[in-house]
Amino acid sequence: MFGKLNKQIIYSGLILIFLAIGAFFMVNVELPSWSHYVSAVNVVLFALPLFWAVRWWLGWRDGAILLGTLAAYALLIETSAIITGFPYGHFGYSDLLGYRILGLVPWTVAFAWTPLILGAYAVAANLSRNAIARVIATTVLVTLFDIVLDPGAVLLGFWKYKGGGWFYGVPLSNFAGWLISGFVGAFLIELLRARLKPLLPPPAQLASSVIFIVFFWSAIAKHGGLVAPAIIGFSVFVGLVTFYLRFHYSFDDKIVFVDEHNTPIRTGDKLPSHNSDTELHRAFSVFLFNSNGEFLMQQRALSKKTWPGVWSNSCCGHVMMHEATKAAARRRLKYELGLTGVELTNALPEFRYRAEKDGIVENEICPVFIGFTDDQPRRNAGEVESTKWVDWNEFVVSLDDPATDISPWAIKEVRELLASEVFHDVYRSRTIRRG
Repeated sequence: MFGKLNKQIIYSGLILIFLAIGAFFMVNVELPSWSHYVSAVNVVLFALPLFWAVRWWLGWRDGAILLGTLAAYALLIETSAIITGFPYGHFGYSDLLGYRILGLVPWTVAFAWTPLILGAYAVAANLSRNAIARVIATTVLVTLFDIVLDPGAVLLGFWKYKGGGWFYGVPLSNFAGWLISGFVGAFLIELLRARLKPLLPPPAQLASSVIFIVFFWSAIAKHGGLVAPAIIGFSVFVGLVTFYLRFHYSFDDKIVFVDEHNTPIRTGDKLPSHNSDTELHRAFSVFLFNSNGEFLMQQRALSKKTWPGVWSNSCCGHVMMHEATKAAARRRLKYELGLTGVELTNALPEFRYRAEKDGIVENEICPVFIGFTDDQPRRNAGEVESTKWVDWNEFVVSLDDPATDISPWAIKEVRELLASEVFHDVYRSRTIRRG
């Protein structure tokens, strides 16, 4: 987990440097006539980290419902403000943010506002279990984000308020309007969350887009001489980063508990969930062979909580929420063994087992895949102690030895593979018969 987080920090740092440079040029160089194309692309790019987080939090269908609802609401409330002045006061957009629907609101508003409200909600949801407190906190936070963004947007000419305003060209009515629209938006999120019933807690990754957005507009404020928005913005940025580092969790660190019909019922942290009474959950196993018919064995890392140092099949792992089992197998093959492009066949789709060692129980619905590769594995030392290619027939015979130290699930899986027509058909077609 820490290795993944370190990579995120490095990549994020590079992005922040790029954004700081971009902000300097946006303030100090006259925007060309075609800049509205660049602005529109930038708005969408800023939203991509949020979309990724929503996809893994809710899945494709429910994620589309949430994002679509919030996007439609954003366009509706902005259109109301343009036509009636409610709730932000009278203002107008320039052409710098892309095509304006019916000549009123740029289509990019749907991508610009949604990361702000969901980023604010991510913070509120991780700090409070009370729905009312979450709505209030989300409302205040999203308005705080606008205090940073709006002055810079006015400076660059993205929009302009009729009569200007006391806060760097922004009137008080705008911030009052954000309290109103933010409250309704937060309430909508709560309603949708109650309706969709996600099994994963709101991830800190929902704030990933707004972290970059706040930094970018804080840099614009600094380069543009907007002292108060810059100070507020960089302070908010530090707070958001601190929040992310404190509450971030990896989606693959959550296991999916299921009922007897393999229907998800809840999720839990991987390590604490494996105990003396581990509940039934989703997993998979992979058996890899080369063209000579040899089988790749894996020795589990000594640091593993379950079966440390035990020799087993090529790769095992858990399935993330909203992830296909075959996709999970490919993900772990790359992570544990550095292997990609392996064609996998689900030979035992209904396999299930329960095993116990040293007071720790594994209890899994665990489809078994077979795959073929002549590439040499590049083991992840945090997951794999060692690997070796062995003769398949000799390995099968060795399992009859009462003293075998092979993992119990691998032994059971081999027994069922030997009885599987799918396994025999695929194995014969992909390996070289040796005399």
